Formats: sequence, structure tokens, C-alpha cells
Amino acid sequence: MKALFIIATGILAASLTASAHLYVIPSPTHEQTFTYGSERHQQWMTSGRDKHLALSTEFTNDPYVDRSNPRQYDDFTFDFPDIRLGADGHTFYYHAPNGQVVPVAKRSEGFLGLEEVRLLDTTVLVMKKPHGYLTLALVVDRNQEPASSTASL
Repeated sequence: MKALFIIATGILAASLTASAHLYVIPSPTHEQTFTYGSERHQQWMTSGRDKHLALSTEFTNDPYVDRSNPRQYDDFTFDFPDIRLGADGHTFYYHAPNGQVVPVAKRSEGFLGLEEVRLLDTTVLVMKKPHGYLTLALVVDRNQEPASSTASL
């Protein structure tokens, strides 16, 4: 997990300094969770009337659970209102300030017909958690073609 954070931070740093082909799309949502806890799961979904991309995630105080500190959970939803479901009803797009439209995620029917949303290979989630303060951003490479419409990172 630490290696993934270092890689994602490197991608974010590169996008801010040299690469004009990377877009950093922050979530306006910020939350506070356990400083030393761990993430339990993530689920991408469609949210709101404008059908924007959102991430539902859960954190726990594991592995710091004992008799005096029972297991606890924090559930959060992080919205990405700048990334909306396209007219085809399957692809989420980011509309960049320069007018470019960039695909970010795909929506499909998963197990038992339930909605399943996955990030494209061209998109990576960067999550920062200093002292438990959560800040999320998506980094999208507009020049790379997605290898698979259902691949996730």
C-alpha cells in the first residue's frame, strides 16, 4: 500500500510540474478518519441528479484494535462533480477547461445486473491521509489509450 502511495504521489508530482497531458481532478469533499487505521473497501458509483462520479469508501481502526479500543468504522462518499456520465450512459467524462473531453471511467452491469463502475487504465486515484485528513484526486492521462474499458487500478 505504501509503494502504491509513493507511485501515485510521483505521478501527481509529475503532472503538476512537467506534463501538460495529465489532468488532476480533485474531489471537493474532505473527511477526517483514523490517523493510523486502514482502508477496508472502495466502490465507484454514479451519484446525484447530474450523474457524476463518486467513490464510497470505508476506513477502520485496524490493526489497532484491542480490548480498550474496539473496532470502529468510518464510511465516506467522495464526489467528483466535474466527471459526469456521458450521453451513451456508460462512460464518465471529464470536460477540461481547454475544451477537451477525456474519458475517466466505465459503467456496466455487473453481477446480478447491479451497476459496476471501474476506472479506466488511464486513470489513477491518489489518496492523501496526513493525520487522518483525507484528500482525494484522480489523475487522468489524456494521451494514453485505455487498454480495456473495464480495467481498474
